[in-house]
Amino acid sequence: MPKLIELKDLCKEFNNDGVVTKVLHSISFNIEQGEFVAIMGRSGSGKSTLMNVLGFLDKPSCGEYHFKNKNIKDLEDDEMAEIRNSQVGFIFQSFNLLPRTTVFENVQLPLMYSTVPVNEHKKRIEDAIALVGLSERRDYLSNQLSGGEKQRVAIARALVNKPSIIFADEPTGNLDSKTAGIIMTTLQKLDKQGITIILVTHEEDTAQHAERMIKLQDGVVVSDEKITNRIYTDEGAGIKK
Repeated sequence: MPKLIELKDLCKEFNNDGVVTKVLHSISFNIEQGEFVAIMGRSGSGKSTLMNVLGFLDKPSCGEYHFKNKNIKDLEDDEMAEIRNSQVGFIFQSFNLLPRTTVFENVQLPLMYSTVPVNEHKKRIEDAIALVGLSERRDYLSNQLSGGEKQRVAIARALVNKPSIIFADEPTGNLDSKTAGIIMTTLQKLDKQGITIILVTHEEDTAQHAERMIKLQDGVVVSDEKITNRIYTDEGAGIKK
């Protein structure tokens, strides 16, 4: 598979009133199109900062980040925003749904900032909602949904722009174990469809649903290994085939 992401000696630091804090140090690895990779580490390990850089929410301070052979350091802010809006989907622990809007309207949000023609919006939204098995909840308000349903709406929202890559930041953190299994099965099935998944987590059991695990500690990659005891959950759960 072609390389989607290439990192070489990437670092990130923050300057707060002259006090420089280095968060990421000499990060180097590649991710291929269609891989399911878990980035794992404790709080303060730098995993969220790394996700922000990989997801075009921030730029590296030094080193190289190539996405589809484009050097991110050479891009203007509007070019980064265009990639973020058209090729990247995000799923968060707290769902980040608008509470007094419907499932349909929440899934529609990314399209409002995209170049997708308006006459294609309705089909894209309905296809994404159907894909996660929530067509019957299409007109429900998000505050009428269970936690698992909210996260499936968040997945549909991440899918609606047909991204190359999805970043899932602690996507099961607010869910019970059964519902968490459904969400992880959904991500595995998306990966089988060729979408690259980057899962950010501090839980090893969650990370073992991926095919590869990159461990961070104090902003440094301490291991990068294929997962030999990968967890698979209920094949009938989650996403529609």
